[in-house]
Amino acid sequence: MMVQHNHVMLHSDRGTMMMARIVQMAIIVVWAAPVVLHSRRLVQLAHINTRLAPGGQFLRQHLQRIWWWLGREEFWRAVQADTVRCLEITLMILLLAWMM
Repeated sequence: MMVQHNHVMLHSDRGTMMMARIVQMAIIVVWAAPVVLHSRRLVQLAHINTRLAPGGQFLRQHLQRIWWWLGREEFWRAVQADTVRCLEITLMILLLAWMM
């Protein structure tokens, strides 16, 4: 009977580990999507052609454009809205996992 109880605990630990990994992956995806989207948007706003191989002065000019856009309110407005959304979704995922 003791062996069976240990087997159940082992199975339960596997389930907990699997649930923790699923929750971690969901949170990673929730946060990775806006990072990728806003990075792409930043490159588009700076009018950087990503197909060209940058070198020296060319790279410095593009980095200056990106830095300029990072200081603009219109770029950060969308980032702030998406950050709040990600926080909400993260909290919902954590509450859902906690309830299970």
